[in-house]
Amino acid sequence: MPKPITETQQQAISIVVLGDFNPSIFQPLWFSANGLMPAEETESADIAVIHKRVASFSMGKMQIQVDEERLGMTTVESPQGPVLRDLAIGTLSILEHSPLKAIGINLDTVFAIESDEAWHEIGHRLVPKSPWTPLIAQPGMQQVIVEGKREGCLADKVQIRVQPTAQRHVMVAINQHYQLATKERTDVRERHSAALRALRDDWTSFFTYASKAAIKVIVPGAESEERKGQQ
Repeated sequence: MPKPITETQQQAISIVVLGDFNPSIFQPLWFSANGLMPAEETESADIAVIHKRVASFSMGKMQIQVDEERLGMTTVESPQGPVLRDLAIGTLSILEHSPLKAIGINLDTVFAIESDEAWHEIGHRLVPKSPWTPLIAQPGMQQVIVEGKREGCLADKVQIRVQPTAQRHVMVAINQHYQLATKERTDVRERHSAALRALRDDWTSFFTYASKAAIKVIVPGAESEERKGQQ
């Protein structure tokens, strides 16, 4: 079996919050006025749209997208991950009266695979072709989604999604999901506390886990090979 030799092509870190939002307040200068971003970055922001129903713009290394039900913050610069977390914590702390429903922490990693053979091997391993060949000719994996729980964190579930994005490129998207609105948690302040606790307490462990899990999906023996090299 060919071993996929890979390199990380791109990583995106994002925080997605579901709830009730007023997109029109999300303007770059709002972030600097509240001490969340440097003024020089908000003043030079690249604005796509700011409307009462949707806002989309970038400030420095951060991209912001918000509508009436969803707030998304993203960076494609891995070292900016802690800055993104602090931006989300500061934003949610100010919006303490906005009802929140759920929050997700995400790491999307795109791997460039060395050869066509190794690229096909990933799909053959994750989605064996034998059940499909009697039904369709040349079956190929388009997307695989697996959900489960991760011990030692506050999340309700973890989802891992694997899909080819281009020839010899594969994305592994890992989402750690927290359901804030439940029958037991109806108070707005309790939901905010749960969201902030997730960002503060689970952030580092999530990225340690997600980074290793993404590589292990692509190169199953990578972790054991790393341990051998350290002996």
